[in-house]
Amino acid sequence: MSYQRKHRPFTSLSRRSRRKKVISIKNLIHKERHRCGGIFYDECDFTLFDEESHHVWGWSDICFTGVDPATFWNTEIITAHVAFKDGVHNRAFDEAYALLSEQECRHEFKIDTRPEYNAKGKIVSYIAVNSIARKYAVFGGLTFSQYVQKREQEIAHDDPPTIYKRYQFLPDYAYGLGLRIIVDASALTRQVIEEAIADFRSLGENEWCSSEPVRFEKQASEVL
Repeated sequence: MSYQRKHRPFTSLSRRSRRKKVISIKNLIHKERHRCGGIFYDECDFTLFDEESHHVWGWSDICFTGVDPATFWNTEIITAHVAFKDGVHNRAFDEAYALLSEQECRHEFKIDTRPEYNAKGKIVSYIAVNSIARKYAVFGGLTFSQYVQKREQEIAHDDPPTIYKRYQFLPDYAYGLGLRIIVDASALTRQVIEEAIADFRSLGENEWCSSEPVRFEKQASEVL
């Protein structure tokens, strides 16, 4: 008999169970209000970005309560810049992967390890071993990583993805209701996040996508 805990979507829980989890989130948001502001909770200490100006805060996982007292939103919030880079990379990666045979894919993504022993000669862990990157004729003599980087530049310049501000539901989350937010901002800040939450609530906590794409100040290939 398997004792593995079965995944249960948040929406399948009783209303009482969901309200109990929402109360926990409310308490956490209140407890961390000195850092997060009292509207949402972010496990990441984003205040470090204020001290390191060369690092741009472009992605985060946050939680905030819903209008319904039995609802809270488990949210991935990203800037349009990050969404652009993700779109370019995913397309380049998928193209490269599709060009390889099944055997080549297994070889490319196989993780080689070596055992690490304690003083008594017992294996206590395994350490990943860096292997020499393989070059492929189908990539013109480039490695998988080199080909992906090459295609990223070409896609960004010749056929860049179109990015929109949006609120998109992510179904079947076990912890809260899943939501992805794309904001048109150069970087995330507490104010940017709070304004996005307020706007989402003003729309009745429904999915929404802007009719106008995000316009980047730089050329698409430079956004990478």
